[in-house]
Amino acid sequence: MEKDNNKIFELHNYLDVNGSPEDVVKEIVKNIPELEDIGFAGCLEKDFLKKILKGFVFGKEGKNQSYLYSFENEKNVRKICWEVIEKCKLYINKKVHIFLFPTYDNFVIEKMGGVNGFSTWNNTLLIFINFRDNWEASLKEAIVHELAHALSPFYKGGDFSVGSGLVLDGLAEHFKYFVLSVKRSPWTQAISEKKAWEIFKELKNILEVKDFDKYNEVFYGTGRYPMWAGYTIGYYLIEDYLKNKKNIDWKKLLREDPMKILNEIISSKRLNTPLS
Repeated sequence: MEKDNNKIFELHNYLDVNGSPEDVVKEIVKNIPELEDIGFAGCLEKDFLKKILKGFVFGKEGKNQSYLYSFENEKNVRKICWEVIEKCKLYINKKVHIFLFPTYDNFVIEKMGGVNGFSTWNNTLLIFINFRDNWEASLKEAIVHELAHALSPFYKGGDFSVGSGLVLDGLAEHFKYFVLSVKRSPWTQAISEKKAWEIFKELKNILEVKDFDKYNEVFYGTGRYPMWAGYTIGYYLIEDYLKNKKNIDWKKLLREDPMKILNEIISSKRLNTPLS
């Protein structure tokens, strides 16, 4: 593992690995250090990090692709990380840790441009890469999206309610467009705007609920809703929230309580009574 670091961010690189997904996870977990401010890549224990890595490196379908490492690709990754963080430095007030890992996940390769990410803790980003076509653009977008989560004191590695999740991902997507001026991602176009608001109204009784199964149902299509519905709903919620605001202070907005934002949206749309 090699590190690049400065006052703004520290890059922890685990891309140069070989073997099966099982071997890769085992090697990473064995070598990853415990850092004073973020533990093991944002996890208190190595066993929990191992669980997270298995999900992102292996994938959910079990139909794994190969992973092809090259030093040239690694150089490009470093360059992109530096360029993107430079664009975002005005919004960062504490050093950000970026961990780079490989992924063998077929879904990520085919549907997400070869890049996926997760924020395990404050100021901590885990980025998973497979070097397929157009991975460079996907990497830029993933870094900015996950940075938005990492800067929020309310994200807490996914430990939040369904309603908070909608707002946090909506903010992350709009922050990404603000920084990079890119087109909308597929996961923000899973359903129509009309359908998004219809589903949002259906969710009113679980917006304050912390439930992993409910969250997966809304965001990943494991139940009654289409895959990525939550991301699309979040996109339209924040689009509505921002449309009449001028001179948006992203540094402040990314650190705002998502339930406060959700209450403002609900109140402005007269959808139901405010949340607690």
